[in-house]
Amino acid sequence: MLKTGDPVKNGQKVALTGKADTYLLASRSGRISGISPFVGILGEKFTAVAIDIDADASQTMDDYFKSVTQTPSLEKARDLLAGLPGKPDFNVFFDPDHPVKTIVVLGADSDLLCTTRQYFVKNNIISIKTGIDLLRKITGIHDVILIVPQHLAQVAGTSGATVKTVDSEYPSAHPYLIRQHVLSSEAPDPGAGVAFFSAEAVSAIGAAFNTGKLPLEKLVSFISHDGTRRLVSAPVGTPLQDILNEFNEKLGEGDQLIVGGPLTGISVYAADYPVMPDTDTLIVQSQGQVAERYDAACTNCGDCVRMCPAGIQVNLLVRYLEARQYQEAADLYDLFSCIECGFCSYVCESRIPVFQHIKLAKYTLERMKEAEENNV
Repeated sequence: MLKTGDPVKNGQKVALTGKADTYLLASRSGRISGISPFVGILGEKFTAVAIDIDADASQTMDDYFKSVTQTPSLEKARDLLAGLPGKPDFNVFFDPDHPVKTIVVLGADSDLLCTTRQYFVKNNIISIKTGIDLLRKITGIHDVILIVPQHLAQVAGTSGATVKTVDSEYPSAHPYLIRQHVLSSEAPDPGAGVAFFSAEAVSAIGAAFNTGKLPLEKLVSFISHDGTRRLVSAPVGTPLQDILNEFNEKLGEGDQLIVGGPLTGISVYAADYPVMPDTDTLIVQSQGQVAERYDAACTNCGDCVRMCPAGIQVNLLVRYLEARQYQEAADLYDLFSCIECGFCSYVCESRIPVFQHIKLAKYTLERMKEAEENNV
């Protein structure tokens, strides 16, 4: 459905084929100047669509949006709103084997240094309330819980949702721990029955219906070389280099550009990597701040085991990961029970990049499974 030279409007749904399940929402009006393969973190494959912005940036799809939302439905939300900032996932409501009984809005941030979700709870609670009301209407699910840090409990009380608080200590806001410690009475089965949405996603849904316009600016917690923290608003798809240029941040030899927080973030390989709908944090790390890694053996100190929220025997798991025996790691030592909090790498005395080993192992096994299914 796409070719170079095609015009696009702000808010237009852009997909490769008419029946494609995935799509993007053009965050600016203009003309398509390029379509090319793009390799993301850990080899994830995308199609990059470059848009040359027109001087007349007032062209939007707002009228189209209004026409299809006169009678909102779950199907329309899935087909139109999945590209909003915060990346709301409506597909979870279409799984007949795991019917959703509770919607959880995450107003607490998932990693250190990030304040993106908290910002929306503090400053956009009206839009969040509208978004919650809409989710209730289109899903028929009335049990909505807003998770916030203790200091935001009062403002969160005006959202119309049940408010529950979590500790400010990391990783209390992780969905796995919320299921385990906060939602035990609402969702006894920790693996089903809950749909998670970030506060930004719900705010974007609410803002769309409050204003009749699709909000396509992503809020990012940006941490500079010197540790200065800012909240930056950028259109989805903006190259990270544009944010660096805006604040005169220059990458030197050996510096890292990290998407995500300090515990779970991953260094990207190029500064033209785009702002994604779920990019919450961007960190510039100087070479001197980068923790050294060594090809050293595990000393069995046990710190990773004591810190693991999922109770995994990480000291044994990592031995199989280093040997690239990924299936054995999954079968014997609970690889897929890992919630990817990053604690194991942080406390490792031998400086083993355990978190990166785990991410690589999961990615490899998932690709192998896909290849087997495609060859059947």
